[in-house]
Amino acid sequence: MNIDAPFEKSTELLLRAQQQGYALSAYQLVRWHRAGLLPRPGQYPLKGARGTCSLYPPGTGEQILLLCSLRVRERRLAHLAWQIWLAGYRVEDRLIRPQLRQAATRISNWMQWLADFKQALSGHDVEQALDRIERYAEGPLRSHPLRRIRKRIGRAHFSTFLARLLDLTMEDEGEGASLADDYERQLDLRILARGLGLEKRFVDRQEALSSYLLGFLLPRLRWFFRWSQKLDWQGLPERVTPFEVLQARDDLRNWLMRLGNARPHRDRLPREYPRWEGDARELFEALPMADQALVLVIWLALRTLPSAFLDEMPVLIIGPGSPSSAH
Repeated sequence: MNIDAPFEKSTELLLRAQQQGYALSAYQLVRWHRAGLLPRPGQYPLKGARGTCSLYPPGTGEQILLLCSLRVRERRLAHLAWQIWLAGYRVEDRLIRPQLRQAATRISNWMQWLADFKQALSGHDVEQALDRIERYAEGPLRSHPLRRIRKRIGRAHFSTFLARLLDLTMEDEGEGASLADDYERQLDLRILARGLGLEKRFVDRQEALSSYLLGFLLPRLRWFFRWSQKLDWQGLPERVTPFEVLQARDDLRNWLMRLGNARPHRDRLPREYPRWEGDARELFEALPMADQALVLVIWLALRTLPSAFLDEMPVLIIGPGSPSSAH
């Protein structure tokens, strides 16, 4: 977005859209800024004459072109507002908040389901709990990311992935560690790693995989699930200011951009270095709006965590052996 350009007149905006092949009327322009899809114009006095003129902020022309291109395949106001806002343009906060509230409600419902599941386990109803995992793994999945994971690791291993992921949510780290032997333990680690998105050639390197998972990734996932079960997700969107939401959006966009820029340099890394499948930015952009809002709400929660939770984050300790974690 070019913020250094001068203020833009409505006639200039209409001409710019016409030059790109979009039929846009002055009435449509007014409707869009009243709906919150465009910034409102300011009224400025005419030079050398009486009266005022409407001038739009710098960058409005680019925003209009993006809006016109999106409307070719999307007409829903909420979806248009979300895509424009996510691209970094100005959209009224009232159009974004509903998506954040719905995402926070989804997470809150998941936390309630998890609490009920753990209650079933604590009541020694393990077989029933495992049956629930099996039925869920075999059934239709509404979640696009979960469908991708099941396709990546195979339907036969998906229930194992879910079980190992649920192990990370348990307070007692030993609850899910009672596997039959080391071979089965390593197999489960590989299934978990593939499901999380690590490349197969890295997953097949047993020593590097164990060092990375046990010494770095899994302790942080345990920490993530621990605080996520304590957080008031339902109230999160109401506690944050519009500026904090914008900060979280821009921070997430910059992080995804940096990951994308770093991908061409992966081949220079040592073979033992963990490698992830796919481009994070492309994966995020391919998500439906509801799942993108979900990612943003989690990112927002991470940015606004109380210091007490941050103090519990595992710290990487580099020693003579493989990495380990500590608080």
